[in-house]
Amino acid sequence: MSRVSINKQTVLQGTLILTITWLVIRILGAVYRVPLGRMLGDVGLGIYAVPNQFYMLFYTISSAGIPVALAGIVSEKMAVGHYRDALRVFRLTRTVMILVGLVFSLTLFASAGWLIESGLVPNPDAYLGLRAISPVIFFAAVTSAYRGLFQGFQNMRAVAYSQIADQVMMVAATILFSYLLLPQGLAVAAAGANLGAVPGAAAATLLLVFLYRGQRRDLLALAEQDVSGAREGTLSLLKRIFKTSVPVSIASIAITVTAIIDHKLIVDRLQLVGYTQQQAIAQFGQFNQMAMSFVTITTALAQSLRSSLVPSVAECLAVQNLQRIRHQVSQAVRLVIIFTLPAAAGLYILAHQLTLLVFAEEAAGVPLASLSAAVLFWSVHLVTSGALQGMGRAAIPVRNLVTGIIIKIAITYYYTPTSLGIRAAALGTVVIFVVSSLLNILSIARLVGFNFNFNETLLRSALSTIAMSAGVLAVYHEAVQHIGGNTWPTLLAVLAGMIIYPVFQVALYGVRAGDVRRLPGVGSRLALILEKIGRK
Repeated sequence: MSRVSINKQTVLQGTLILTITWLVIRILGAVYRVPLGRMLGDVGLGIYAVPNQFYMLFYTISSAGIPVALAGIVSEKMAVGHYRDALRVFRLTRTVMILVGLVFSLTLFASAGWLIESGLVPNPDAYLGLRAISPVIFFAAVTSAYRGLFQGFQNMRAVAYSQIADQVMMVAATILFSYLLLPQGLAVAAAGANLGAVPGAAAATLLLVFLYRGQRRDLLALAEQDVSGAREGTLSLLKRIFKTSVPVSIASIAITVTAIIDHKLIVDRLQLVGYTQQQAIAQFGQFNQMAMSFVTITTALAQSLRSSLVPSVAECLAVQNLQRIRHQVSQAVRLVIIFTLPAAAGLYILAHQLTLLVFAEEAAGVPLASLSAAVLFWSVHLVTSGALQGMGRAAIPVRNLVTGIIIKIAITYYYTPTSLGIRAAALGTVVIFVVSSLLNILSIARLVGFNFNFNETLLRSALSTIAMSAGVLAVYHEAVQHIGGNTWPTLLAVLAGMIIYPVFQVALYGVRAGDVRRLPGVGSRLALILEKIGRK
């Protein structure tokens, strides 16, 4: 029995699989908000957003860091041949997650009324949604243990399948429940949308259980081959799991709490300058549900790289291959800059056109334009955080993130009741990731070193982005003059950007054969084409 029997993929293969999955998920996430937004409107989306934030808070407290922690430990033990312990740590984690998920689900359900009465949730219409979404925490907690196992084995296909099952079921159920309950009023329809997350979470859990049972015999056989005699104590395993998972969860909690604080600050501070509560909630919906959806789509590659880096870096660290860690981290940062720099520019240039096209709400372009730079810095934050987590230094990115969040809250508080308005909250979000990403890089450089080629990583991508931006604007204005409207000019401008940027990247030696050769499927063919035109 070899490690191939557990369907391990390379970092690039895993990244490609997860990137495609993230893109599908984010596209579905954006697409379903179109009918949902048109059914519920700005106010309804604002109501819908609040229970999601509290679900994320309870989930992150209970289990958000578990996949990262479990993946790192499993990968480390597999690297040194301790297969029996790798399987044992999963079983231990699964038991803990079943109990923790149940407790936190019941806690959110029972505390919904108190959250409204205490004023922590300023909108009473969110009460039903808080209760409706509470079961998701249980399923998500159990799922986190299974995903951590498969991620630790570097089997990203199983992780991807569960994520797609979750999203497809969630999208279908959210739209269906919201539509069926709309005649009962906006608050009930929004709660129906929150309830739509339950079938998706259950589907993901059941699929992972099925995939695990399909490979259970191979995993047991692999454990039988372990003749090392190594057996780490239960308390030691739990300590190691929580040593990594708690900081990761704290980072997720910090982001979730920031969103909750944002909701209260934005609604309250906008009312100071003359907005009604409904108008303020609508602006929060434009920022949190519309503009942010574009940003999260474009961080798909970084999310995937982070998931692939954690077990890979942990494996390298187990055998003290620090040079390999430096190479992987530097290449990951370079890759996300190449892909997210043009995305950030495109969101800035076409902010109003994109929000009008997708959500029929041009005003959401105001926060989107201010948020656009977050795409780049958030992506760098994600991959550098993944590297630090794989090195067992999960507390460092948390500290760096919290530093950025403190600055962001101050910006939102002081500058939202000014001429900046909702843009202050968006710019504050950008600041979070500017601060955290730069501090993460400094931490990595201190621990293992960091290789950064300015010309290859930044300069050539920046020049290609400038050329792309000029082309996008030209195509858009020409299309408006000859076709009119917004839909076709925007789509043609986006298509032009997708063509112009890679052409300039190749022309400026920003992408070469070696960069694409290891991509699964198409890598060798793309490398051959690049070699033929002299981009070796």
